[in-house]
Amino acid sequence: MTATTAMLPATVRLGPRVPSRRGQSGAFLLEALVGVMIFAFGILGLVGLQAQAIRNTNDLQYRGEAIQIANAAIGRMWTMDRTKLEAFYEGDAGTGGDGYVALVEAAERLPGVKGVDALAPTVVVEAGPSTTSNLVTVTIRWQLPGEATPHQYVGAVMVGLN
Repeated sequence: MTATTAMLPATVRLGPRVPSRRGQSGAFLLEALVGVMIFAFGILGLVGLQAQAIRNTNDLQYRGEAIQIANAAIGRMWTMDRTKLEAFYEGDAGTGGDGYVALVEAAERLPGVKGVDALAPTVVVEAGPSTTSNLVTVTIRWQLPGEATPHQYVGAVMVGLN
């Protein structure tokens, strides 16, 4: 001991102050809880992104099926006599020619179509720009469970010679 420290009272100390353990008693636990909470929100965000990705994948699958159904019908129209297209394919709300009935049966693979006239495919055959062609518009609709509005794919093609 030096002479200067011996003369000071016992409560006064020189040098850096040492923090007391009492002031820190819950800080580490609070930091850990905040860290766990941030991690949990991150995981919830990833789960939400995964759910949205699955919904988008399902929508893409059904859109691809609708495109395939419409294009298959249009392909069959190209092989027919164009003067019989209207009688064979034109239809709406589930009623029409034999080709239209086959299109409805194919479209019933999509969700929500079976038994719902509002979601039945629509085929419109109009006169084309020349006397040897027709403008054909095929509309395929579907609605996933829990969705308020239906989806649709519209394909329009000129069938015949220009």
